[in-house]
Formats: sequence, structure tokens, C-alpha cells
Amino acid sequence: MERQSLLKEINSGANLQYLVDRTADRYRPVLWPNFFSWKNSTSITYETIIGDASNAAAASVVSYDSAAPIRTRKSIRKLTGEIPSIREKFQMTEKDMQDYLRMSTGLNADAKSILDLIYADVKNTGEAPHKRLDIFALEALSTGQIVLSTTTNPDGMVTESAIDFGMPAANKKKVVAVWDAVDKATVKPITDIMAVVEAGATAGGVFDRMFMRRSVFNNMKLADEVSSYVTGYKIGTGTNKVNLTLALVNEFLLGEGLPRIVLVEASIDIEKDGVTSAINPWDDENVTFVPAGSMGDMLNAPIIERIFPAKHVTYAEYNRVLLKKWSETDPVKEYTACELNAFPSWKNVDKCYIMDTGTAA
Repeated sequence: MERQSLLKEINSGANLQYLVDRTADRYRPVLWPNFFSWKNSTSITYETIIGDASNAAAASVVSYDSAAPIRTRKSIRKLTGEIPSIREKFQMTEKDMQDYLRMSTGLNADAKSILDLIYADVKNTGEAPHKRLDIFALEALSTGQIVLSTTTNPDGMVTESAIDFGMPAANKKKVVAVWDAVDKATVKPITDIMAVVEAGATAGGVFDRMFMRRSVFNNMKLADEVSSYVTGYKIGTGTNKVNLTLALVNEFLLGEGLPRIVLVEASIDIEKDGVTSAINPWDDENVTFVPAGSMGDMLNAPIIERIFPAKHVTYAEYNRVLLKKWSETDPVKEYTACELNAFPSWKNVDKCYIMDTGTAA
């Protein structure tokens, strides 16, 4: 049986939306908007067109009174799928309710502590769907696919096969020698980067950034080739006398017309059987080269409960996440839940390249 939420018992000014709006600055930033932009979808099914951003060929020079030549339309591919629903909820037990009563009665009533008790669940449910979108975005960009497994989605849907975004095989590169600290003389990171940039240029693309984990960058800095190039650029000699900071390496790369390095440092918690552990969804070895601008869309499908709300549920919105709070009796319980229907659409995947620094060609 449903009953009135605790929020309505505190005071009329502290409804759920008020709580979200007044404390929005306390939400942690998310990463996926660095790559994708919101796009509304009228259906839970989607169709991604790959290759719709291809470069235009130069027009022909013709004589007067002659017909314009017909161009070949670019070949495009389509990926179709279904936008998943992302949900979770928190439960306040009778013991938690006893804590609420202790804080809310008598001369020592603490309104701030009461709101903090309730807001902790609201904050977590507001952040959680976007953390899942972070996982989607980082895994897709670093591997070209998304896998929902018992490790990354332990109490949800598990896919039978990877969700592949259709990166062409030619866009997946290996390195001259594995980037590690074993043999600094044979590792050639600058040579590897130049090779990918040249391959992209041959295909008509220009890279703006390359994303990698700090561990990969640390291995890159150990290479004699990097020391020689960057030191020579900075002080005019190849003698290793400069500190290879990220800023200095990027200064050299930009001076050479190469894409700058952006480090991906993500720590996202996954809960399994009540125990949380942190993961970094970005692949351990891969470096992803991308052009300037957005990678595509973050498709956002309608939520049925937003259209048909329940009578005894209090609702709020945070960055397209539907937040909801309600209570039940026998036994008394308070729930805080969230729902978001979203999935990335990587539209320029054919303009991006992935380099595996852990595999030699």
C-alpha cells in the first residue's frame, strides 16, 4: 500500500524539485557531454547514420553551355538498435525512519540533517544514470563497442554479444613496438602517432585530440624517441634534459601539427551484492584519435511514467533524469528512484581511429 512521502511531511517548501534545484551544484560532473550532445528521440528504437559527415569533393571546372557533371552519392551505413532504460532505487527501512523521527521531533529537531538524510538518496539517483552514460561513452570510444556483462552490469541486462558501433577495420591500428618500459629504444610513440595521422589524412580526416589513460602516457614518456624529439624541440638538442610533462609534450605535438593528448581519468563505482568497486571504462592500452567537435548524439527516449504519473509519487527532474519518491506501508518503507532512457549514437565513428599500444604490428 502506498502512503505520503516523507518530503510532504517536512514542509511544503521542501518538495523534491526544490531539493534538486537548490543543491544542483553538489552533483558531481559527468564526462560523456565532452563527446556527445543530447538529442530527443520519439521512440525507443534508433537508427544511426554513419558517413553522413563525409567531405565534399571539389566541383568540376566545365565550359559554358555544358551540363553539370553528376556526382556519386556517398555510401552511408546505418546502425539500428533499441535505446535501453537506465534505472535504480534506494530504500529507507523502518530503522532509517526511526533516525528520521529522532531528528525531526522535540527541541533538538534538525531540519538540515533531515534534508541531508533524504537528499543523499536523491543525489545518488540523480548522478547514477549519467555515470552509466559515462561508461557507455568511454567504453565505446576506446574499444568501438559496448559490452553489458555480469561485471559491468551485474544486476541488469547482459548482452549475448558486443554492441558494435561499426568502426571500419582499417581505422584500427597497431604500433611498431609495444609501449612499455622494457626496451625504451625500440618503442616509437611519435612514429606510431604520425602513422595514424597520415592514415587519417589519406582518408580525408584531420584529428584534433587523442585520448589515452595516464598509464599509457607514462609509458610513452619513457621512450627514447619521445625524449629525443621533445628535448630537441625545447632546447635544440636531443640530450635528455627536460621534464616531459603533459603540457610540454602537447606543445611539441601541436607544433608538429599533431593532435594533442587528453588524459582519461575516470573512476566509476559498480555495485554487486551490496559491495561497490571502482572501474575505469577506458581501455587499458588503446589511444583514440578524434576530429574536432561532437562525436554524435546522446539519444533520449520518452519515459512513460513522465507522461502518466502515479498519484502518490513525488516527481522531479535533473538533467533529463526522472526522479521519484514515494512511501509504502506494512512495513513502512520510503523509496527514491530514477529513470533515464538514453544511449550514444556515434555518428562520425568512420572518422575516428583507435591505436592499440599493447599490440605490435
